[in-house]
Amino acid sequence: MQTNGMQTRRISIPLEHPVFEGHFPGRPIVPGSMLIDLVLAAWEDAGGDPVTSVPSLKFHRPVVPGDALVLHFTPTTPGSGTEAGVRFTCLREQTLVCSGLLMPRAP
Repeated sequence: MQTNGMQTRRISIPLEHPVFEGHFPGRPIVPGSMLIDLVLAAWEDAGGDPVTSVPSLKFHRPVVPGDALVLHFTPTTPGSGTEAGVRFTCLREQTLVCSGLLMPRAP
């Protein structure tokens, strides 16, 4: 879905993903690397150009197996010494769990 330049995507964290066997037994959480991989895949699925860097990334809350997440991608404009990029937020219900800035390759 796209509204005013913002793209929205929904993702679900699989309950039985093998990564949860070791991260962490008895209290599984989604590794940050897996979460950012899901964000990047959702961005490209939305038609975004491949990302060359992620200069800003913050994990706000743990994400667990079975969580349903909503991703919002909003283009930024250059200014104050920054390049154009794409800000993203990742929400579980209304709770911010992850946010950052993607720098896609120029088309």
